[in-house]
Amino acid sequence: MNQTVKTLDIYWANLCILNRIEGEKMETAAGLWQRETGDTEIRMVYLGDTERIGIYEKLDTDIRETDKPDFDAIISTRLDIFCSDKYLQSYTDELMPINKHFKLRPEIEELGVADEEGLFLPLVVLPHFIIVNTEVLGNQSPPESLKDLLEPEWEGKVYIGSADLPSARSVLLAICYLYGREGLDKAVKYWRQKSAPSAARHGLIKDEFPIAILPGVFSGPGPKNKLMKIVPADGAPVLPSFAAVQKGESAEATLDFLKKSAVTNEFIEFYKNQATAYPALASGPDPAEADQNLKMVYPSWQWLKEQDIEEFIGICAETPMG
Repeated sequence: MNQTVKTLDIYWANLCILNRIEGEKMETAAGLWQRETGDTEIRMVYLGDTERIGIYEKLDTDIRETDKPDFDAIISTRLDIFCSDKYLQSYTDELMPINKHFKLRPEIEELGVADEEGLFLPLVVLPHFIIVNTEVLGNQSPPESLKDLLEPEWEGKVYIGSADLPSARSVLLAICYLYGREGLDKAVKYWRQKSAPSAARHGLIKDEFPIAILPGVFSGPGPKNKLMKIVPADGAPVLPSFAAVQKGESAEATLDFLKKSAVTNEFIEFYKNQATAYPALASGPDPAEADQNLKMVYPSWQWLKEQDIEEFIGICAETPMG
């Protein structure tokens, strides 16, 4: 009699700049884990921005057809999925409190990245910095904080990535958290968006504008060392990469797979080195020396749950293209 093979569906919409390598690493980890367990198959469901089906479309289909998200685990930097009533906040009873199985770094715990129920495990966070083209800025004093960039003098001079992507949304969410709806409206009015963080970095290098707010992977000095990285005095906005697991008979197996794949030190070291990510787990590698003692900012979960995330996304989209 043939043994029934179970299948675990892992929804993956993580770091778009690394999606090909991430996929290869996850497939390798899945193969090793499947050979070890013998009776369980891992099915990776890739839902990133370059995939045929996106994460929102997939979750919408799940909810329409099965009345809930249909993953065994989800790993994503799409923060709104985790804090929106349209998605996981309406299905928290379906999720396993996985944070109790892991210890966070003290600074990450203090920052409040993990939710109080322990449903969303931060694997790494991506800090964002103010990047200044010193040649274009000329004699003008560089900004010291995100708040500085909400002044009219910076209109049309500050760029972020696409407001459809997690990077820009995490920056604008931090602005809204720190400076309210008024601050968000100013950012949307004065700042400009590019198609992606890489495009904003390219514009800086081409001397098209003086300032961009970008994740650390795009914060290098550039040609002729003309790009300067500034840690905002009010904190570097961070974008978490979260993992969540569905309850049910497959939950323990799913958690075991994550412990041997995306939560391993090998994966976290990969994100640290390739995306200048800040490790969230105490068992993982230390952050890069330049990021130690970094001042970061992240909205409280109480505040996040009070927000109309769909309305916020609509406001972000009003940021002019540049």
